[in-house]
Order: sequence, then C-alpha cells, then structure tokens
Amino acid sequence: MRTALSAYSEVPSAGKVGPPMLIVIAPADGRVIDTVPAHTPDQVRDTVERLRDNSVLWRSLGVVGRIHWLYRFRNWLQENRSGLVSLLSLETGKPETETEAELALTIEALDHYRTNAADFLGGKLPQAAMRPGAAMQLAVAHHACSVVGVIGPWTYPLALAMFDALPALVAGAAVVVKPSSQTPLTMRAVAAGWASIGAPAVFDVVAGHEAGPAVLDRVDYIRFTGSAETGKVVALRAAARLIPCCLDLGGKSTAVVLADADLDKAAASIALGGLANNGQNPNAIERVYVESAVYDAFLAKLVDETAAFGPMLDDDTAVGVMTSAKHIDLVREQVRDALLKGATLHCGGTAIGHSFEPTVLGDVDPTMAVLTQQTLGPVLPVVRVAEAGEAFELALRPPGAPCVSVWTSDAAVGARAVGRFAPTPVGVNDVSVHVARPAPY
Repeated sequence: MRTALSAYSEVPSAGKVGPPMLIVIAPADGRVIDTVPAHTPDQVRDTVERLRDNSVLWRSLGVVGRIHWLYRFRNWLQENRSGLVSLLSLETGKPETETEAELALTIEALDHYRTNAADFLGGKLPQAAMRPGAAMQLAVAHHACSVVGVIGPWTYPLALAMFDALPALVAGAAVVVKPSSQTPLTMRAVAAGWASIGAPAVFDVVAGHEAGPAVLDRVDYIRFTGSAETGKVVALRAAARLIPCCLDLGGKSTAVVLADADLDKAAASIALGGLANNGQNPNAIERVYVESAVYDAFLAKLVDETAAFGPMLDDDTAVGVMTSAKHIDLVREQVRDALLKGATLHCGGTAIGHSFEPTVLGDVDPTMAVLTQQTLGPVLPVVRVAEAGEAFELALRPPGAPCVSVWTSDAAVGARAVGRFAPTPVGVNDVSVHVARPAPY
C-alpha cells in the first residue's frame, strides 16, 4: 500500500495561472481522487455577496416555499445515495457502513427541520409590557441572517456541516460552507445537487486555506466545528466584526473506572468507546482514570479487548484507515511524547501505512500531551488514581470533556457523577455517550 505524505495538498495551478488547486488524496491507498479549485478571498467575497442578494427571494418564499425545496433536495439525496456514500468513503477512508450512516443522519436532520420548521419559527403572541401601566405590547419574531457561514471538520464532513446548514436554510438564510481541505468532495457534490434541482442559489461551497478566514470576514453569522485552538481564532475574528458565532469544539472525553465496577464490561465498553472509527469520533474516549485497587486488573482486560480490534492493514478490518496522514503524525508524536516521559506501552503504538494500531498506554500523567491535547486517534491512555474524588477532579480539568462515562456498581455514586459533570452528558455504565454518532442541535 502506498502511503501519501498528506491527505491533501495545495499546489499552484498549471502555468501558475489562476488560483491554486487542492489535490485530494484517498487515505486508503494514497491515490489522487480529484483536484478542487482553492478559492481566493476575492472569490469568497463574490460568492457571499451573490448569496446575500439571492437570500432576499429565499426569505420571501416563506416557510412553506422553502420546505418545498428542502423536500426536493431530500429526494435528490435519496436518488444519489449510493454515489454520495461511495464518495464520502473514498475521501475519508471510512467503511461504507459508516458513511451510509452519516448520510442517513443528514437526511434525518433534514426531515426533523422541515417537519418542525413552522413551530420553530413561529413568533410568540404579543404580551403586555412588564412595566405596570405601560401602554405598549411586546412580541418576539425570528428573522434570519442574510448569509450564514459554516466551517466544517474532517471527522464527519457531511453530517456536521449539514446539521448547521439545514436549519439556516429553513430559517431563510443563505449558506456558504467551507469544508475541511482534507475532505471537500462530498460537500461540493451536495452543493451541486442543490443547484441541479433548480433550487434558488442560496447554498454554495468554497474551499482552500484562504477561504476560511475570508468567510469569517464576509458572513453575518458563523458556525464552526473543530479544534479549540482554531475555535479561539474564529471567536476573536467574529468578535472583531461584532457578528455572532457558535462553536462546537473538540476536547477529551473521559471514562472513570471505580473499584466496584464490572471490569469485564468496563474494559469491553471503553475499548469500543475509544477505538471505534479509529477514535475519530469527537466523543471518543481519550482519557481513562482507574482507581488504584483495580488498576492492574482493568489494564490487563483492556489490553485484551483492544487486541480484538486487530491490526489495521490493507484488508477490510473493523477499524479501517485514518482520514488524514498528517493527523497520523500527530497521534504518533503524542504516543512518542508519552513514552519518553515514562508511560508504558501495553499494545500498539505503531503507524502502519494509513492506519495506526489500537494502542493502550499505562502509567500516564498530566505532563504528557496525550492527556492535554485532543488526539482523535485509536489511543487509550490509562491513569492510576487513589480514589473516586481524584478521578472526578482530574476529569474536570481542561481540556473539557464532550462527554463522560462512569463505571461503578453504586447507583448513588453514578447519580452524583451526573450532577457533578453537568451539563456534560454522562453515561453510567453506558458507552453510548461515546459511540453515538453526532446529532443536530
């Protein structure tokens, strides 16, 4: 199997005329899938202004008119399901069972918003002002921004971008999506599908490294999904323009194993929660805190369970390949950093082609990057703690956990953990918070 240096690259176009091109490379075998023009800031500006002009007609259609086009778009997605699933699998390296599920999530989100749009957008009835004796009445109405910008991730490049684009379209906004440069093809195909049904030109895609900042500088509202580091940049840039933004940022989901836990169930569940889809789920377990009394026993069971995920080679395996070769380097460096600082390698730890072996690290401490930086890879770092209080305290430390699971036979302890981590979702003896696919807001 050929290993690509990167999941994508940006190179000047032939003869150095025109914008550079994104070369999109298949993670599974390193072959070039396609080239995509990278948008310049001026091109992004023109795209956003065109969308802004078209949004006037789009809003004038009303909810019923917009739902008509969403329904036709849904039919297009269904009719082109096979091609979209294959394309998404090709550019992400995920098996088609995963990409089929991601497309299904997109269609379910579309159904959710088109079914409930009228209720969501209905204004509140006028009411008397709160001040005694005031003659005026108050009413609340919802008005869409002209253009909403969506900057999506490579982890779920279709579903997570569409979770943000669909409600904006239903509300009457035009939408421009800037997908990850590693996985731009499916979103580009979806935007072409929107145009092909004759829908108003209020949905478009831009690509390339310069496109993200340019979108931020032009749209009226920004929705970003990605790393906390990039999220800070997005928030500051939005604040400088005084436009609203909503950030869905990565972190390090955590599992806490207490001494009274069913260790067999905990080990099997935590292996699944951390290694499924190569740990590329935003909610995947990336930190495991275990009470000292059962640390050694649990670690042995976890290693056995991890071995069941097998080596990730060229053939069809349970875990598959990773989407980004560049990200494999990050995972490799986190493991290397941990080992240099005293962690013990119990299994895995090696990149094989475009895959990384399922890995379990023991004797991990907070000085190691594998505990302080998001991994998004098949690595389970296990930390020994003296008791439950210490585990909970460590689990609350930054970076924040998108979700937490607690493994204990004491229902009262589990209930207290739910309250302690609120509003973070908590699973008590339940791995579903970690393996559930993303859902729309």
